[in-house]
Amino acid sequence: MDRRPDSSASMRQPSDSWSAGPVERGVSEFGQLLGDMLARIPGSRGAVLSDGEDDTIDTAHRPGDVSVIDICIAGAQIGQAMVRLTNDSILFGLGRPQVLIETEAGALVSKLLFREYLLTMLLHRNANLARAMREFEQTAEQLRRLLE
Repeated sequence: MDRRPDSSASMRQPSDSWSAGPVERGVSEFGQLLGDMLARIPGSRGAVLSDGEDDTIDTAHRPGDVSVIDICIAGAQIGQAMVRLTNDSILFGLGRPQVLIETEAGALVSKLLFREYLLTMLLHRNANLARAMREFEQTAEQLRRLLE
């Protein structure tokens, strides 16, 4: 019997509290921007910048809240859906969508930035969504400028 903990279980369990622990930033300028964003958002868990092939470019996360692998998986799993959604949204003249998925366990925010580069962020369920969305959009714009 496999006794290893399910790493994705932390993403599914609802929690009313969150860690105010330190943010672990990635290794590049992208990771620094992601980490700065998380530091400004109480209740943020992690963020990932990924490419159109579902490969991680860089991450930032709160180790007490979520593992780096779970953040990478979140970006990869939503990536293909976001590419299709963005293509359809642009085709119908709506522009690039920013998606917010809320559940009892938390929230996921995602947006295709430039070509197929994707920004995804995980939040606790009691995070301030207005602040999170504002910081997400500002960071998305900074990242988009770096990617162009």
